[in-house]
Amino acid sequence: MKEILIIISILILVIGSAFAIQNFLNKGTDELVAKLEEMKKDIKEDNFKREDLIKKTDKIYKEWKDVNDEWSTIVLHEEIDLIEMALIRMKSKIKIGKIDESMEDIDTSIFLLNHIKEKEKTSLKNIF
Repeated sequence: MKEILIIISILILVIGSAFAIQNFLNKGTDELVAKLEEMKKDIKEDNFKREDLIKKTDKIYKEWKDVNDEWSTIVLHEEIDLIEMALIRMKSKIKIGKIDESMEDIDTSIFLLNHIKEKEKTSLKNIF
């Protein structure tokens, strides 16, 4: 009976940790995606000043650096690197005035962030 209680306790701990990590990733992803979507909307509607867009980009990149530090123990570094490269490309294109070309990198960043969210989701599909 003691062994069964130990096994059940370990399972509860593992499943609880998985859901806590999933919530942590979801929160970071949702915040970044919302800001990227807002920037994308501003660009589509020509509702921006270039200086304001540069400030937004810098702010998003700074927030990404904070998230990156937290995610580095959970998420594969290759996936983090892909997001980082897309954000850097977006940032540099906006700074040099190629704002329309930055849309591709914004979309890439959104896709990669959502991909991590789906990939790390606790489900039977991802466990087996």
